[in-house]
Amino acid sequence: MSLDHMRTMLTTIQEYPNCEISLTFNDDNQQPVLYVCYKENLFEVTHAHTQAVDTFYTIESTLKAIDKELNSELQKNL
Repeated sequence: MSLDHMRTMLTTIQEYPNCEISLTFNDDNQQPVLYVCYKENLFEVTHAHTQAVDTFYTIESTLKAIDKELNSELQKNL
């Protein structure tokens, strides 16, 4: 998935803060890697395997974290 597409999705969930919208990013085997939502003016990125939660204030910092984790997951599967 392109960074532009991810940016659009993050922008969308940020524009609807009163709705519960979450994004799930899966690996090549369709297993969840990350869950992303927008709560209290922050993006929450939850790691599916550990349930660790990272929070980010901006779309760009959230994008970097998602991209890094997805690329890391890709490397594991090679």
